[in-house]
Amino acid sequence: MAARRITQSASKSKPKPTMRTLSKLLVSDYVSYDVRSIQQDAPLREAGRLLVKWKVGSLLVDDGRRYVGIITDTDLSRRGVARGMDPNVTIVKQCMSRPVLTIEDDELLATAIALMKQKGIRHMAVTEDQTIVGVLSVSDLLRAYADVAGQ
Repeated sequence: MAARRITQSASKSKPKPTMRTLSKLLVSDYVSYDVRSIQQDAPLREAGRLLVKWKVGSLLVDDGRRYVGIITDTDLSRRGVARGMDPNVTIVKQCMSRPVLTIEDDELLATAIALMKQKGIRHMAVTEDQTIVGVLSVSDLLRAYADVAGQ
């Protein structure tokens, strides 16, 4: 039996991009619309558990009213574990990155790539009319490049 690729169905059917369309790709073409978050006072252990459970590399951090930061798998390892912080008592707020860097979903993907490179980040919140609607990650960018290359 031949192997087949299983993909999530998208709400919109989009044509597969080509090299000529790379410069026209929008953030909205590749953003992950599942916004996952955690309270700023939650322990790091809970953040790690949620990253594994949801198979994501970042969580937006909220204070009960708004997003105040982002915590990534890199933040957990470099700011938490590497510094010897106890994940059971250290709270997310102590290791999160702030402020939350954002880009509008109608911006060019190339603009997002340039911003992520400039800031040295692998995850960026995506907004629609200044409201966070998703997260763009390096994995999403790799998916875009694979589509363009015809993989």
